[in-house]
Amino acid sequence: MSLCRVSLAAALVAVLMSCRAGGSGEAQPDLARTRGFVESWARRDMSEKFPESPSFAYYNAYATLALGGSITPALRQRIVDAMKACQQPDGGFAALAKGAGPSNVVFTAWALRTLELLGAVDAVDRPRAVAYLKSLVTPAGGMLGRPEERGPSLGATYHGVLALAALHALESLPRDATVAFVRGYHEAGQGFGLLPAMPSTVVGTAMGVKVLTVLGALDGATAEAARVYLERSRYAGHLPAQPTFTTPPSVEELAWALDGLADMSALGAVDRTAVGHFVDGLYIAENGGFGPEPGLGSTPPATFYAVYALVKLGRLRDPLGLPRVL
Repeated sequence: MSLCRVSLAAALVAVLMSCRAGGSGEAQPDLARTRGFVESWARRDMSEKFPESPSFAYYNAYATLALGGSITPALRQRIVDAMKACQQPDGGFAALAKGAGPSNVVFTAWALRTLELLGAVDAVDRPRAVAYLKSLVTPAGGMLGRPEERGPSLGATYHGVLALAALHALESLPRDATVAFVRGYHEAGQGFGLLPAMPSTVVGTAMGVKVLTVLGALDGATAEAARVYLERSRYAGHLPAQPTFTTPPSVEELAWALDGLADMSALGAVDRTAVGHFVDGLYIAENGGFGPEPGLGSTPPATFYAVYALVKLGRLRDPLGLPRVL
């Protein structure tokens, strides 16, 4: 990691903290322009591939609705048809309709969540999708990313649980075993790691909290430890000085942190002004999009995560009316 990137991270924290003491007075992004950026992404010539993948379909639909736009019947049908085409003979979903390789739990989750967002889950073969997801459940309670993988993981279990939730099929899980599996990633007094017995991370913590919340198994002690861990991260806006990080802050990681705190009804602990200032600083005026981290140009995924963060900060409406997942 270069020194300039480390310095950039520290400088960003300083900027983020400075707005609590008066800030730079930087104008907020033109979100009407952001909406145009998102909508233009879906209006490209039909010869181009939109949506490029199930996750990109979700990014576009969610951001469009959060920014006050609407999904036209034609666009809705285009997305639904693409998700249907992504379903494979085994019941899972692949990245693209043609030549994308085998299905896996990540693409399956994004496809089903996109259809849930559009109210179109019944457009695909639900029984085959449930059967595919059940085939990924291991005796330990965790889920595989693909049937041929050697072992389950927290990430695969996170996506699998959300996919089953979209299908209203959580009863397909061995609930107690799955809860025990996820708790195995909890670091005592901290959050959750992405691997067992490894230090907590923001993403791992958000995943662990989400799965336990969806399964109705997030106990008070675990929630309190996870809450404190996330509140002490750089994404809650309360760092007292200029600590040095080995990576720059990212809007995607911020979105994970806010989602975890939302699941624990702890967004009130976030310094919304400071964190909002960080998001605003990622805005790219040339096209209305947002960059993934300071100093980088806009991308569709980063724009989605920025919009998602603004929803959690209360600056945009939640498309589904309730706190929802990433």
